Formats: sequence, structure tokens, C-alpha cells
Amino acid sequence: MKTKWIISFVLSAVMVAAAVSAGLSIREHMAEQLPHQQSYLVEDQINDQQKQLIDELEKNKAEAVYEAQNKVVQIETPVGSIGSGFLYTTGGDVITNAHVVANTEEVTVISAQAVPYTGRVIGISETEDIAVVRVEELSGIEPLEVEMEKKADLKDPVLALGSPLGFQNTVMTGEITDTRQSFKIDPFHYNEVDQITAPISPGNSGGPLLHAETLKVIGITSAEEPQKDVGYSIPIQDVVDQLEHWIEEPLEELPVFSQYAAQAGDLPFPSKEEQALYLIEYFYSSLQFGDYVTAYSIMSSAYKSENRYEDFRNEFLSVSSLSLEAAEVFDVSEEIKVNATVEYEVFEDDQLVTNTEVYEIMVGRENNHLKIKQLSRN
Repeated sequence: MKTKWIISFVLSAVMVAAAVSAGLSIREHMAEQLPHQQSYLVEDQINDQQKQLIDELEKNKAEAVYEAQNKVVQIETPVGSIGSGFLYTTGGDVITNAHVVANTEEVTVISAQAVPYTGRVIGISETEDIAVVRVEELSGIEPLEVEMEKKADLKDPVLALGSPLGFQNTVMTGEITDTRQSFKIDPFHYNEVDQITAPISPGNSGGPLLHAETLKVIGITSAEEPQKDVGYSIPIQDVVDQLEHWIEEPLEELPVFSQYAAQAGDLPFPSKEEQALYLIEYFYSSLQFGDYVTAYSIMSSAYKSENRYEDFRNEFLSVSSLSLEAAEVFDVSEEIKVNATVEYEVFEDDQLVTNTEVYEIMVGRENNHLKIKQLSRN
């Protein structure tokens, strides 16, 4: 089983914002290979009053997820690797993966507001892929709530938060498909971890896995298996005692990991096509969840100058569920063209109707970041 960490390395400013890993393997998203992401918004026929109540509940959920995103950070190390982490205590303690912060005492922690802080590694395991980083400036901020009473079950809906490929504050939806997976990626052992379908990529390492209904932390996103299009999350309840111990008694000396002696060596760049496909998946995942602000932020300045946020949002408000079914990618000079097949459901005369549209999307760089420059129906 070729399971891999999902840590990424910043090798060039011309990249999307970051992105490769030691053993980077971005899934080859071609038409029939793209996963169908089930929406848990509206599934059955409902009347106007019920729809209004559901809309209000979804609005409250979106606001709660936004609050959760504000407690997720991006972690950068001196050798250029990028991972994620989340605020665990009011003392500014951030949980992440050991492989994200291995062989370094200090890291740069970037808040959701893009403010950089210096974090100090106060705990790291030599056998479990967990670590704690203390950021004094984050003291006093309310952390994410952790689920300590109930472990994850099969089919539980989940949200994976993090900074895949350097895209900060992403939310990917999925579900638990197994709760007893065990394997080893030297030097770490993963015992009875959760298998998830949420699409994860380099940079998600160390981010929180939330239960989509309670929005409590149930795990630490840690590894991926691209061949099966699944990821793995360490159940938080299994490691909380060790995390608490480091918080109470920080390590005086950190272990050295020989596996990371040359981790900034020759590493493969993700292609322009792979980067563009990830951006499109991120865009439609944001729309599916109802995070129109994030989706709009992916659009180029030129697009925004011609399309107000309110108009952009109104295009999707009537959609009850949405999924990216397929994508074809074409390299067009300095830009990438993506033909995206999108399936969505809308209410027409109190009936839920399924439609399919093909969008032509042009992706290009703006200030060294990939942006959607054009979005039109074919």
C-alpha cells in the first residue's frame, strides 16, 4: 500500500502558492476518475416553510464552519515544507503532524488572517505522527472543540480543513469509510486510523478533521493513498493524552529524524494541469458547501470588476446540491482551459430537478497565484 504523507514544499514563487511533497502524488483527475461528492444539503421534496428553515440552518452551519476555519493555521518550516494545524488550547497550542515539523525547533505559523507568527515545537513523537507547536501570540483565542465522548462511525459525514497545495482555509467534504486501518510510513505507525473520502492534497497534513454535523474535531488529517483516492486521519481521542502531556511538560530536547536529512532535495513539481484541476475542484467544493465567499475569492480581479459578489452568489443560491462530475484539461499558451461537467439540483415547481451543464473555465496566474479568469457555460 503506497500511502503517503500530504506535506508540501515551497520551491518557487511562481507556484500556486506552494506545493510539492516528499513523494508527492497528486491524483490524476480525468473525466471518469473525479469522485462524486454527495451533498447533504437538500435531498427530498420540501415545502417553502421547510426550505426556509433548512436555508437558515445551512446559513448557521456555514457561519460555524467559517469560525472553525479561523482556528486553522498554515505551518511553514525553514526547509520550505508546508502543512496545516489547528488551535487546541487557549494557551496558543497548535496540533499538527510530526512529519510536518520534523527536525526543526521553530516554524512560521500563518493565521487565517494571513498574519505570520513564530511557533515553537514543544512536543513531537518518534513513533506517532503527532506534534504540538506553541504560538504565544495565539494565546487567549478560543480553540476548536474536540469530540471526546464519541468516536467516528462508518458513513459519518466529515469536513477536512487545511491548506492543500498552499491554498489556505479550504474545506473538503467526505465521509468515514473505515475506522480500523493500520499501516506504517517510517518512522511512524498508524494504528486503527480512520479512512476518509474527503479529497486531500499536499499541505493538508496536520489539519483537523471535523464531524460535519457537530463541527467538533474527531481527527488529525495525516496521510493519503492516491491509488484509492482516500485519505487517513488519526482519531484525536487516541492521542489526546500524549498531546496534553507535552502541553503540561514541553520536551527539553527534540528527537532527530534521519528520514528528513535531505527533504528539500530534488522533488517533482505538480504540472500546470494538476494545479488547475485542484483549483477547479476546490472552487466547486466551496460552492457545494455554500461557501460563496471562498469561491468568489478564487476569481480573478478582472472577473470581479465585471461581476459583483452579490450577482455571483445569486447564480448559485437556488441550487440545492452540486457536484463536479468530470473535467477535461487543455494547455492554452499561458493559461489552462478546463471543460468542467457539473451536475446540480434545483427546485422547479416544488420538484427537485437534476440538470447537467458544461462550463468552460480559463485558469491563469495573477500575482503568482492561480485564479479563475473566465467562467462560462458551453
